[in-house]
Amino acid sequence: MAIGQFFQKLFKSNSSNKAQHPEANLSEKQRDTINQKFLNQIDAIEDPQQRYDLCLKFSEQGSTQALYYLGLFYEQGDGQQTYPDLAAECYWRAGKFEIPQAQYNLGILYAQGELGQVDLVSAHYWFTEATKHKLPEAQFNLATFYEDGLGCVEDLDKAFQLYQEAADQGFIKAWHNLALMHYSGKGTQRDPMTAYAWTLLAAKAGLKEAQETEPVFTEELRSEQILTGKSLLDDLEKKMAVFLPTSNQQVNKTESGDSQPVSSDDNFYEVK
Repeated sequence: MAIGQFFQKLFKSNSSNKAQHPEANLSEKQRDTINQKFLNQIDAIEDPQQRYDLCLKFSEQGSTQALYYLGLFYEQGDGQQTYPDLAAECYWRAGKFEIPQAQYNLGILYAQGELGQVDLVSAHYWFTEATKHKLPEAQFNLATFYEDGLGCVEDLDKAFQLYQEAADQGFIKAWHNLALMHYSGKGTQRDPMTAYAWTLLAAKAGLKEAQETEPVFTEELRSEQILTGKSLLDDLEKKMAVFLPTSNQQVNKTESGDSQPVSSDDNFYEVK
């Protein structure tokens, strides 16, 4: 089915009759059942057209996971153009029924201005919704919003907390930002040695920014402080060992479930 035809079929309803969407007519248990059925089938399909067709079929039956995948298709485009408005509609519908990856991706579209203009307030809202599901990339982006006062009132304590939550889940970019906050004393008590340890950890994981920061932090520390920092690093390595990438893994590649496509955003300005 052509994208134009699908647009007319799936999105012919306006804002006054959103409840007519099939997913809104299912119970939570029914949505869970059809979502699981969709995920079981999509995993076995490699052909893009067949995957698209399956997403379309299940979205018409009320699968919110299928809507999320469909949004990815429209955002990535057909080789000639992308369809951010279609993607946003799919993400919005899935996000309203607690699909965190859809909520996060919708936030990205708003933050990047893909829907006409940059809308940081809406981006903040959808990142907040996704963090309720502990999605680390959403926690990281929301932390940047609170740190810089983007779409919200600046809140350094909240930013630090969110960076810590993302860091604890192995989001490597958050390791470095957490180091910067420890170093500057923003949102927490200034602690150059802890900052040094987090920077070394992120540098070891292959993060270029951390590799560039490490000599600056090292220069400030006395020899005994460096030893303390490396001791703290040993503790962090034990805690974060499962997240440290091997040589063939990409920094900050996180998965939000065995059946979910992988995102590798460093921040909200970067395209998925």
